[in-house]
Amino acid sequence: MKEVKVKQILVVLFIFILILSQPAYVFAESSIDVTRAHGNSISDFYQPKGSIIADSQTGRILWEEHIDKPWRPASMSKLMTLSIVLEKIQDGTLSMDKAVTVTADDERFSHHPLLSNNIMHKGTQYTIRELINLLIVPSSNVATRMLMQQIEPDTGKFVAMMNQKAKAFKMEHTHFTNPFGAENRSIGKKYLPPGSNLDEDNSSTPRDFAKLAFYIKNTYPYITAFTKHITYTSKPNTPYEEHFHTYHHSLEGDVHEYKGTNGLKTGSSDKAAYNYTATIDRENFGLVQVVMGVGHWDVDDSEYKRHVIGNALLDKVYNRFEYREVMPKGKQYINGKWYDVATPLHDVVEKGQQIKFEVKNNQLLVADTKRQYLTSDMKQPSVMATPLKQNYVYMVSQYGWYLLIALCLSVVLYIFIRTKKTQIK
Repeated sequence: MKEVKVKQILVVLFIFILILSQPAYVFAESSIDVTRAHGNSISDFYQPKGSIIADSQTGRILWEEHIDKPWRPASMSKLMTLSIVLEKIQDGTLSMDKAVTVTADDERFSHHPLLSNNIMHKGTQYTIRELINLLIVPSSNVATRMLMQQIEPDTGKFVAMMNQKAKAFKMEHTHFTNPFGAENRSIGKKYLPPGSNLDEDNSSTPRDFAKLAFYIKNTYPYITAFTKHITYTSKPNTPYEEHFHTYHHSLEGDVHEYKGTNGLKTGSSDKAAYNYTATIDRENFGLVQVVMGVGHWDVDDSEYKRHVIGNALLDKVYNRFEYREVMPKGKQYINGKWYDVATPLHDVVEKGQQIKFEVKNNQLLVADTKRQYLTSDMKQPSVMATPLKQNYVYMVSQYGWYLLIALCLSVVLYIFIRTKKTQIK
């Protein structure tokens, strides 16, 4: 009988340990749960394949859901092409005002029936600035190709550059097969690197594209002057004038506008469904966001639902976190010791959080072991905190007057009590 009871106890303990050992994400809230909690009626059909939000200053992850799931980025791939173009502009290889002449091949490519494009005409000239606008707003593949060719006319070599950059940005689960993001089979062999597999497409993850967005936003902050616009008119007041409206419906001024959203790029295809990468700036608290794999290509509403979901996730983050000064500079008493804090410490913290601090190697930071960052080399904010060697002497020198007053009050109180006792006797 005792053996049976022992076995029952062991079974219960085993089940308890098994439950505790399960990963926390089993119980995590989904994007659809968050969207519904924000008052939106939405079907599970639109559940993203993955999503992520990170602080754009430090790279701290503030929301995550299947962030390492491989998925097709579609036209978000153009962000990598764009980052290489911006690098060449920064180092002087290219100029925003350089004019590029449309070739007969460019004109043919602009009429590709399976790709998003603007219409090019042989002999017309477009500046690099105009081509960047065309890459961003209508997601023009011919504009993307013309930009690529200003750097490297060989598509295979340019794709190799894209993959080298992905490695440099620690995009560990990303591989590019073309500069556009469209499916290889849709593009066709003529415009792909030699030997390309038509069944292979660009592949990445929400975390990796957040790394790319973080890099672009911080290295080329002026890019939001291009990406924030919901409309673009190409070649105004000419026979080649074209008007375009953004697919990024969270941009300020569009149908699902979200305050502070100023970029970056959407991407969609038959196999990728609907994706987007966003940058948001609100006062001193900026975010990067990636949402991938919403709905289905054939369901038009998916284009808009991705933004309903993404906006609800942003609300959740902004309602929960804030960026603020958590420790002023100067002489501070921390964990039983006095330190001279060189500059104010600012950090992203939960609203209403009781903040604890630690000092490591003379660096003051918030004590928080649960944090995750986009890459391993991103560190949480810290400031120099120099220990005061004579803490006791410093305390006396700083608070000497208070101590003297306290001593005097104690003496007066003592005399008062003694006098009362004498009177009673």
